[in-house]
Amino acid sequence: MSEKGKGLGLVWYLLIMLTVFLWGMSFLWSDSVLDQDVPVFTFIFTRMVIAAAALSVFSLLTGKFQRIRKGDLKWFVAMTAFEPFLYFIGETFGLQITDSPTLCSVIIATIPVFSLVIGWVVFKEKLSALNRTGIFVAVAGVILFVLIGGSLHTKYLYGIAVLFLAAIGSTGYTVICKKLANKGYNPFAIVTWQFILAIGFFLVPFLIWGAPTWTPACLSWPVLRPIIQLAVLCSGVAFVIYAACVDKLGMTRTTVFLPLVAIISAIAASLLGQDALHPLQFLGIAIAMAGVVMAQAQNKKVIDNET
Repeated sequence: MSEKGKGLGLVWYLLIMLTVFLWGMSFLWSDSVLDQDVPVFTFIFTRMVIAAAALSVFSLLTGKFQRIRKGDLKWFVAMTAFEPFLYFIGETFGLQITDSPTLCSVIIATIPVFSLVIGWVVFKEKLSALNRTGIFVAVAGVILFVLIGGSLHTKYLYGIAVLFLAAIGSTGYTVICKKLANKGYNPFAIVTWQFILAIGFFLVPFLIWGAPTWTPACLSWPVLRPIIQLAVLCSGVAFVIYAACVDKLGMTRTTVFLPLVAIISAIAASLLGQDALHPLQFLGIAIAMAGVVMAQAQNKKVIDNET
């Protein structure tokens, strides 16, 4: 590879690290909104509207906007159904129930492992001994984290179960996002349409469960500030970069960085006092993240064929 090619490769890796950092912070920003008793669907709908507006303006001004071609609408709708619709419902309700940004980020970071398990059990896909070991190590790390936290009551476990909706959503989203990139859609267009369509998905839940409980406090700056951060930085900037990295680096090289989301979230939550963690919980996080990396390990030929 030429020096120029290596330089460009480094840029993409730095960009995915920026995405990981923003998504790590997203759990804390979401938790700060929910702590102010903002209804879940009011919170999500407001985030979708701000993200769609910001992305639409940017895409139009920069000439990145693309119309959806005939026959591709179904893929955009399916992508949006997976994420943000299913993903954000699972993530937000899971965060509301557990009230632990760190736990939520740990569960979300193990998404690739659960995707592998589904492929292994349901579709009989072959996994190496390292992959299988990684799955068990990742699960052991999560169990250690939860056990040390001492929060195994029914409501807490229900919150963890809800988070698996987010796992399904994220897996489906990544697959369809790669498909649309291969069809020639640029990352800005993909993410812009993703959030425009998301407004339609979340409109009915907002009208049924959000609007009746809406108060002027939902427009206060302490509420709007983290929502704007989430909409512009996490939904806008981070999703565009992620879509571009899936296209440029491939799914395997991109998703291997996702475990770092939990580490960033845990450190930030601890420093900001939003999660008081036992030292052994940090060990549980480290074990779980190591397991995720092991579970995703593929030989060089497989990775090269992806890009």
